[in-house]
This record gives sequence, structure tokens and C-alpha cells, in this order.
Amino acid sequence: MRLPSFAAIVLAAAVSASSAGAAETPAYAPAPGNEVVIYTHHFKPESFEAGVKLVEEGFTEAQSKLGQTRKNYFLVNPESHDVVVVSFFGEGMDVEAWHAFVGRLDVLKDLDPMRREPLEVERFKVGAITTAP
Repeated sequence: MRLPSFAAIVLAAAVSASSAGAAETPAYAPAPGNEVVIYTHHFKPESFEAGVKLVEEGFTEAQSKLGQTRKNYFLVNPESHDVVVVSFFGEGMDVEAWHAFVGRLDVLKDLDPMRREPLEVERFKVGAITTAP
């Protein structure tokens, strides 16, 4: 099993902390104890742009259809053709229900031929959220 991507964790924490002061008030803000899942998609170079679009739009639409409260950060690396999705699950939202949801599974099926490696999934809990000047 591969260790969690330290860069992805640090970047997600930084993005989450910096968005706390943004003018937009989100309907959901991650809180300590919430579940976090990091999904890493490794695309073939020729499929990268289509893969990014499908990841961003397809999973967001499927989450809406399931009715789960969620905040997602889509981290895109065009050089490595990777997309890291940091998905914060709202209070009471079930990761297992999301993983079994047919809408999610349909998107994964569409993504399969675009991948150069299998999807990586890492699960965490929010420990703390801080902001520094």
C-alpha cells in the first residue's frame, strides 16, 4: 500500500484554510471529525483533458444526485497527468454509500479506459483546521 501523498495533504489543508476567509460563504465547511477521502486519478496523456472534465463534472453531478453534502478540491497536475480529488464529507455523510452509488460507479466505468494506473483511494478524518496570517 502506498503512503498518502504528503504534498496532496498539505495542499488540501492550505486550500481549505485559505478558503475560510474568502468572501463566499460555503454551505458546508469541513470540521474536525469529518471524513476526508483523497482520490488520485492517473491518466494517459492523450486522455488527460477529457479525464479532468469528467472527474470534475461527473463526480460533482453524481454527488448531487445522491444528495450528499460535500466539499471537493480538484488538484490538477498537467505535467504528470494526475488529478487529486480531496473530498470532505459533511456530518453524517456515508463514504460507503458513496462508494457503492451507481452514479459514481458509472463515472468510474467511463474513466477506466482513460487511466494509466488504477484509482488510488486514501481515507482520513479532519484533525484540525487552522489559519495563519
